[in-house]
Amino acid sequence: MMDERYLRAVRDALVRHQQWLLRDPAGRGRRANLSFYDLAGLGLNRVNLSGAKLTGASLARARMAGTLLSKADLYGADLSKADLTDAQLQGADLRGARVDGARLQNANLQGADLRRGMVLDGGEFRAAGNSDGSTTFVGCSLSKAVLTDCRMAQCDFSGSDLSGVDFSGSDLSGAILIGADLTGAIMRKATLDGVLMCGARLNDELRTALERHGIDVDGTGLTTTAARMSELIAEHQSWVDKLGKGGERIELQRVDLRGYNFANQLLCGAVMRFCGLRGADFSGAKLMMADLSYSDLRDADFTSADLSGCNLEGANLAGAKLWRAKFRKVDLSGDGSRLWPTSFARARLNGADLRDASLAGVVLRGTDLTAIKTSFATLKGADLSAARGWQASVAPA
Repeated sequence: MMDERYLRAVRDALVRHQQWLLRDPAGRGRRANLSFYDLAGLGLNRVNLSGAKLTGASLARARMAGTLLSKADLYGADLSKADLTDAQLQGADLRGARVDGARLQNANLQGADLRRGMVLDGGEFRAAGNSDGSTTFVGCSLSKAVLTDCRMAQCDFSGSDLSGVDFSGSDLSGAILIGADLTGAIMRKATLDGVLMCGARLNDELRTALERHGIDVDGTGLTTTAARMSELIAEHQSWVDKLGKGGERIELQRVDLRGYNFANQLLCGAVMRFCGLRGADFSGAKLMMADLSYSDLRDADFTSADLSGCNLEGANLAGAKLWRAKFRKVDLSGDGSRLWPTSFARARLNGADLRDASLAGVVLRGTDLTAIKTSFATLKGADLSAARGWQASVAPA
């Protein structure tokens, strides 16, 4: 919590900024410079911060619905989990910013700069955003946002809701759209060289248009370690057996492992995020506390696999076989005081086979359960209040 003196300095800067915007004839106005300030969680709804300097500032979880940030300097800022619904960010500099998990529904980012930035050297100050200079919008809600004429080469939108977004005229060269929802998105005259889209959700019209322009919408474009995977699994199993005091944990990101056979393998605690795992065979595998978030798992086979405590947030599991899979909570403390659930938050399970599996206690926030195959016990005791598409899919297959 900010102390009163710190908060007073922020308020004074905001007041002077409003005067600066109005070209105050008395000369009391001054452009706000809140660079490297800690503004996390601050309420800034509908405040006019156009042109403000917020380089490297922390605005994590800030409440900024309807805030005016056109041409603001947000270079290297942290906006993770901020509420930027209806915010105006035209021409803003967001290079190197971390915007993961933020809400930007109906926001306007026309002409914004979302490219990779150089790492900032602020002396005693350190930028709150991404230290490697990357710009990330991972797991964001950007439905119906305006992203026209933007520079967003290599920007990471993995797992984000980009439904109805207008990308017209933007440069998306090398952008990462793994597992993103692009239904209804507009990409007229957008530059898409090297864009990664594996596992992305596309309506037929957009898919056809992209394929007509030579975009491989299902290809991963990712690195592959398939030849070394058996060695990595052996090291990981040693890591599990020795409780982390030997061997080496599997930690992979953006790796192409489509169709790989992981059947009956011991993969507890393995990390395979943002990976291309379409059609992979995990039948009988032990995946307790594993992290498969935002991966492309379409048509993957998890028959009788143990996914207790597994993180599958944002993953695309359309058509996956989850027959007899286990989704129990993991007891982290041994006395029942800390139970870690399996998470399908914002995952897509369209048409997945969940017969003889139970979703009781599973995190289903924003999960798409359209046309899933169920048996009597599948949805018994499950919290479906925040799930999508389940009303039409509860009939046993």
